[in-house]
Amino acid sequence: MYLSSSQITLNSKENNQMVTQSKENEHNEMEINTILNQDVGDEQEVDWNWNTYKSIRDLKTIGIRVTTNKTDEWTWSNISFKSNLFSGELRLPVFCFNDVTPYFFRNLIAYEMCPDVQYNYECCSFFTFMDSLVDNAEDVKELRSAGVFQNLLGSDEDLAKLFNELGDDLPTKMYCNNSYTNAVAYSKKYILIKLQIEKHYTNKWKTWLAQAYNTHFNTPWAMIAFLAASLALILTFIQTWFAIHPK
Repeated sequence: MYLSSSQITLNSKENNQMVTQSKENEHNEMEINTILNQDVGDEQEVDWNWNTYKSIRDLKTIGIRVTTNKTDEWTWSNISFKSNLFSGELRLPVFCFNDVTPYFFRNLIAYEMCPDVQYNYECCSFFTFMDSLVDNAEDVKELRSAGVFQNLLGSDEDLAKLFNELGDDLPTKMYCNNSYTNAVAYSKKYILIKLQIEKHYTNKWKTWLAQAYNTHFNTPWAMIAFLAASLALILTFIQTWFAIHPK
C-alpha cells in the first residue's frame, strides 16, 4: 500500500477535535488526525544527538540492505530492522511522491507542531529519521531501486532536495512535558530502530565481514573464482598429504 498526498486511509485509536467550518476542512482535519495519532507505544525522553552513519549508502557498505515493508495497512511506524551475522535488513514503508507531496508533508509537520495538537511528534520523528538516510540523489536512487520510493515528483535530485529541506525545517528542540527535548525523542519505535542500526554499524566484526564480502564477493564470478581456488587448495593439500604419507 502506498502513501500518497490524496489517498491515506489509516485507522487510528483516537481523533483530535474537528474544526467546525466547511465540510472540506472537516474532512482534511479528520485525515490529518488519523495519520498523526498512530499507536507507537509509550513515549520517553532520550537524547538522540549521535549519528554515526551519514546516508543509506553508508549502511550499504557495511551490509545493511533496504527492503519494503509491505502490509495491508500503511502506518508511519511500519519500520523494522534485523541484524544478521554480517548483514542487516532495514524495512521501510513504500512512498509514492508527486507534485502535491511536498505541500502535504510540510502541512503535516506544521500541524503536528501546533500547540493544540497532542505531542507525540510522530511525523517530525519520521522525517528526521529519513533525513538521516537521504543525503543526495544517489541515496534516493538506492531507495528507489529497493522499491521504497516511487518518484513521480521529478528527478532524484529533486526528491533528495525535498528531504534535505524538510530536515532543515524540523526543529532541533521541542517543548513537551514541561521540558525541551529532541523532536525525534518522542517515538519509542524510531529510537529502537536507531539504536539497533547504531549497534550494528559500530560492531567491528560484522562491519569487517560485510566489507570483506562486498569487496571480494560482490559478483557471482568472484564467488565462483573463490570456490574454484578453495577447491584447488584442498586438492593440492590432499595430493601433498598422500605424497608424504604413501600407503
